[in-house]
Amino acid sequence: MVKHETQGVGEERLRLGAFIREHRSRLLEDWERAVRRLPYAQGLSRPRLLDHLPDLLERIACVVETVHTGEHQTLEQMPEVHALERLDSGFDLDEVAEEYALLRACILQLYGEHVEAAGAASMAVAMREVVSFNRTFDEAVAAAVSRYARARERTLVALDRISEAALGTEDLTTFLPKLLRVMLETTEAVDSVSLLLREGDVLRVRSSVGLEEEVASGFSLRVGEGFSGRIAAEQRPIELRSAATEPLVKSELIRARGTRALYGVPLMFGEEVIGVAHMGSRTAFEFSNEDKLLFRAMVSRATGLIVQASLAASERAAREKAEETLALLDALMGAAPAGLALFDTELRYVRINEALAAHNGPPVEAHLGKHVNEVIPESGPALEPILRRVLETGEASRGQEFSAAPANEPGVIHHWVGDYFPVRAADGRMLGVGGVVMDITERKQQEERLRQTAEFRERFLGVVSHDLRNPLNAILLSANTLLRLEGIPATHTKVVRRIVTSGERMARMIGELLDFTRGRLGGGIPIHPRPTNLRHLCRHVLEELEISHPGRELRLAADGHFLGEWDPDRLAQLVGNLGKNALDYSPAETPVDFTLQDEGDTVSVVVHNEGRPIPRKLMTGIFEPFRRAVEGDAHPTSGLGLGLFIVQQIAEAHGGSVEVHSHEGDGTTFTVRLPRHAAGSIWPHSPSPS
Repeated sequence: MVKHETQGVGEERLRLGAFIREHRSRLLEDWERAVRRLPYAQGLSRPRLLDHLPDLLERIACVVETVHTGEHQTLEQMPEVHALERLDSGFDLDEVAEEYALLRACILQLYGEHVEAAGAASMAVAMREVVSFNRTFDEAVAAAVSRYARARERTLVALDRISEAALGTEDLTTFLPKLLRVMLETTEAVDSVSLLLREGDVLRVRSSVGLEEEVASGFSLRVGEGFSGRIAAEQRPIELRSAATEPLVKSELIRARGTRALYGVPLMFGEEVIGVAHMGSRTAFEFSNEDKLLFRAMVSRATGLIVQASLAASERAAREKAEETLALLDALMGAAPAGLALFDTELRYVRINEALAAHNGPPVEAHLGKHVNEVIPESGPALEPILRRVLETGEASRGQEFSAAPANEPGVIHHWVGDYFPVRAADGRMLGVGGVVMDITERKQQEERLRQTAEFRERFLGVVSHDLRNPLNAILLSANTLLRLEGIPATHTKVVRRIVTSGERMARMIGELLDFTRGRLGGGIPIHPRPTNLRHLCRHVLEELEISHPGRELRLAADGHFLGEWDPDRLAQLVGNLGKNALDYSPAETPVDFTLQDEGDTVSVVVHNEGRPIPRKLMTGIFEPFRRAVEGDAHPTSGLGLGLFIVQQIAEAHGGSVEVHSHEGDGTTFTVRLPRHAAGSIWPHSPSPS
């Protein structure tokens, strides 16, 4: 309760107008507490809830005081502003009236307590003031209700017109000008309306009525720049009274038109600014609160329509893109000679081309939506685990070969190879499995023909090489017999020696051909291991090489134990081939080094020469048959190019390996590694020093 003032307080302190001023804060607190109990007021912030009420109380106090002064006072536009603000906040008419009723009740309740405390002497004055107060309050309520109803009706009509303008079209270019024209025709004193849409950090004029030249010129500005940019950055409406002279305005067209009032509103979609709309007037310096409220309502409705249209346009573009992609996919699948298919995650056919459908039997349409086991019951059970593994692991399965008689060629066996791969969406989701099936029947047939041809050629070489040995041995035997006869002229002896040399070279070539044939057709060169001293074997081979290459320096280095179980004849052939190769491909004045390395259960034979490096492109095929270590035929050596191939075959026959390293400045090094003991050998693991 408001306590009575002490005696001597002037009668003026008991007047209602003075009371409202003095207790305004208390009145507003009591009113806010009462209003907050209403559901529709709970979501408003305190500034928006109070809005113009302090000014309204001051104006009511002034009007009530006219009981004593006789002056004429009005509420001016205070109730109208309050009503428009509540309309903007979504209040209905009953809720606005209830707010006024609560405010009246709070004032009279508190003032009644005040008068009661003052005593009956001031009751007559108080009653006159209360009558004036109630009449004033009734005027405020009537003005607010009238303005609310009129503004609401005008807003509803405008929103309906905006909805009609957008009806039947989702094209922004088509309906945006219609929306802006509705705004221009509905809002008083407005002669231009423009809409700027956001593209990243840039606002660009998308449509305009009254400032069409801005659209044609592509006028734009960055967020935070100029009038529209600041609205977007601050996410609030901004009003200018003299736009033509305002530095914030960057549009030369607005300046040239002499625009006075300019009001802009952000287009908000949730917390995001998607654009800015502004209206201008060349005749008015400012817009009425009702016009601004109406413009905000229309902009809000337009924002929803723009977002809806943009989403529809995006969906339409995505749909058209998907349809275009599917059309291209169908065209590609139809033209592809390979069999192509797409399965969903349930292994049902989603797409299949004619080539694969013809192989399976049923037409394309009969595949779609069917499980793989339904369409191809014979091979489906074998294919299904492969497809499921791709789905579960997300890894492709390639090179799956199978043979079958296609439905369009019954009884004719075809060979196929299938590659199956996961099909994912852009976000990584598994959509299904794709398959590419190639008919490799012709390739298989060609491979078989080539295999048969190669086998025939190699068997032929083997037969010819074997059958040539008998007459060649007869020639060598006869030639050597002639050399031992006395009395043969020197000229004849030279001819006979040439026959012997050529025959021995031919014998080596025939031997190489036989070894090649055994290596390719017989499962490898046969060996007959027995205890062998590798050091003695290598020394003997080097002596033979020195005889055939007089003047060349051959060096042997060996430190360790070199007893093992090998085929000595084949190892002599291996070391001889490597030595001859090193001599042939190195300068005559350089040495050739042979190094034996004891590596425990393994022994290495290393042959090094200081010749030019082997070209890189020849390194990968250096051990292939009929290959040479240099390009072309311009080389002093002669032979079939089987020497290194036979080296590799002999090493592998012993369970060993051979490798080569060749670099500029380091020469070329061949390294053969041989296990010391053959499988199942009882040769002792700790041989005596050799």
